Amino acid sequence: MLPISWNSEVSIFRDNTILKQLGIAIGIPFGVLLIFLVAIQAWYGVLLVAATLFLGFIFVLLVYGGKYSVDYVVDDRGIRMESDEDHKNKAKTIGILTFLAGIFSKSPTVSGAGLLSTFNDDKSMAWEEIKDIQYNNSKNLIVVKGSPGDKLYLFCPPELYGTIRDALKESLDKKKNSIHHH
Repeated sequence: MLPISWNSEVSIFRDNTILKQLGIAIGIPFGVLLIFLVAIQAWYGVLLVAATLFLGFIFVLLVYGGKYSVDYVVDDRGIRMESDEDHKNKAKTIGILTFLAGIFSKSPTVSGAGLLSTFNDDKSMAWEEIKDIQYNNSKNLIVVKGSPGDKLYLFCPPELYGTIRDALKESLDKKKNSIHHH
């Protein structure tokens, strides 16, 4: 049954799972900042934050088409997910441009952010690291949980969801049985 590989293209602004993650990663810090700015009546700051969020939204729509494309592999070692090559190339180009903009504007913060963004955002989880797997049949989504805070979201094509789900269950059962027999 293994290996299984597939590509998923997920709408960043329409998928509830991604929107929830964006809400946590972006909404909480910017929400706290906006509350603070309103409390001290710093209206220019509120406008600046709102404009930054809006420009970020437009940027993601223009550069990435509002979609996140990811390649998955499930094999005997575990689960790997990585951005597809087009996404990686765009992210690397933007990171290098940001790094250079930071150098020319003498801003180490901007340069550092650009440099960090060029690093690989691939994730993997070995079978031994997996603590729990949740299956959402209605969304063709599988959430693989490892150590606290470590999750992989597997967006599955409808035609492969059952095969992927069954392969994960079988591999996890094998892992559990090998632990009990040692």
